[in-house]
Amino acid sequence: MDHLVPVVIVLLVVAFFMYQNINKITGNIDALEDNSYEMYSKYARIVEKYIKDIEEIIDKNSVLNEDKYILKDKKDAEKTKQDLFSLVRKLAFFETLKAKEKSTKELESQFFEILSTLDAMVKDRFIDGEKLSDELRENLHNEYQNLKKGYSKN
Repeated sequence: MDHLVPVVIVLLVVAFFMYQNINKITGNIDALEDNSYEMYSKYARIVEKYIKDIEEIIDKNSVLNEDKYILKDKKDAEKTKQDLFSLVRKLAFFETLKAKEKSTKELESQFFEILSTLDAMVKDRFIDGEKLSDELRENLHNEYQNLKKGYSKN
């Protein structure tokens, strides 16, 4: 019986530290979940900037053929610009209050659809599309990771 008291005390101390660590971890998850709307809103602006850069290069390539986003068929310029603009409009949703009502899974699903469409468009319509798509995907992934790190620290 004398040995039981120290064992119970040690168990209570270990349980207390485990409880604190679990609360700390779940608090970080909750904070990230609460900030998901704001994070996706900022990420939408970043993706929008990349898309607008591609649109600008398409416009410049009508005169110059020196940039990396060169269309395989110049006749696709207007359609590509319209499709890119359509993606920008879809990204605008993430900055509305309606997006705030969506769950993180729903927001991620919509982002996946937009980014997949952009990826396929770059692969299909541009010279060296596969290489450009890989580069774009990597850049956007890095931007996302940086945002995610910033929001998980808060």
